[in-house]
Amino acid sequence: MTSASLQFRTFAALALTSLLCGASPQQDRERRATPQPREPMPMRSMDEQRRATPMPTGPRGNRLGGGDDGAMGRRATPMPGGGRVTTYTGTRIIVPPAWERCRIQPDLHYWQGRDLMAQIQWLSRKGYLPVTPVGVGVNALADYTQRPAGWRAYGVAVPAGGRIQVEVHHPKLAWFRLMLVNKWGDVGPGMMRAAFAPQPVMVTYANPGKEATAVYIIVDDPAWWSDKDAPYTLTFRRDWDPLKVDLSHVAMVSGLWGASPSVSAEFSGPSLTGPAVYPH
Repeated sequence: MTSASLQFRTFAALALTSLLCGASPQQDRERRATPQPREPMPMRSMDEQRRATPMPTGPRGNRLGGGDDGAMGRRATPMPGGGRVTTYTGTRIIVPPAWERCRIQPDLHYWQGRDLMAQIQWLSRKGYLPVTPVGVGVNALADYTQRPAGWRAYGVAVPAGGRIQVEVHHPKLAWFRLMLVNKWGDVGPGMMRAAFAPQPVMVTYANPGKEATAVYIIVDDPAWWSDKDAPYTLTFRRDWDPLKVDLSHVAMVSGLWGASPSVSAEFSGPSLTGPAVYPH
């Protein structure tokens, strides 16, 4: 077979293949490699983006809500209440939603899973978090947490340069922790934990600013050990004389907090907060 005849047969075979496939291999590669134009993403408002944001969940190892290991399982637990939020009648103050009751003494793994701050940040989109203002002269109070949420918040005023120490007391102290945050639910400057413990039962705040401010203490009792028969006690130690420092201008209702005084709290000392009533 001559060289010309071999070339002719090769060309004929390629032409037949092109007819059967509809395009040359080179054209097919170019067609597959050509990117298709993408449709533009629709623009959403900030409110729509916030509503579309999924609720945070606790990390793996959370003992809340059951799971692979029985009643105190270790798989991630979604935000309590399934996203449903209710408020006190006639107000925008949120009723704290339920958490599963803790039945095993908490350890560091548990506290990491019980992410109250994630819940508070999410709830603040729906309304205001309830807080009990503490009068400037109050040196102690006895109270218990709200059920089935298992926590309660208190607000205290601190002058510029002032320092306050808050400690919780209860026979089941190993089941409690304190959290200290600012008006936006964040840990701010001057907020220190006692001995940097993973579950502090005493917190300290030293106001580094030039103006008086309010800070918020959260008592967390996930096992519901506190009740009317066995309340916890919060003590307040200040490095200033409440009778000589005017803090009446400090607003407790600020940021994501709304006044909802505890009806169960019993104060020791000259409280200036007035009667403890819910704003119904």
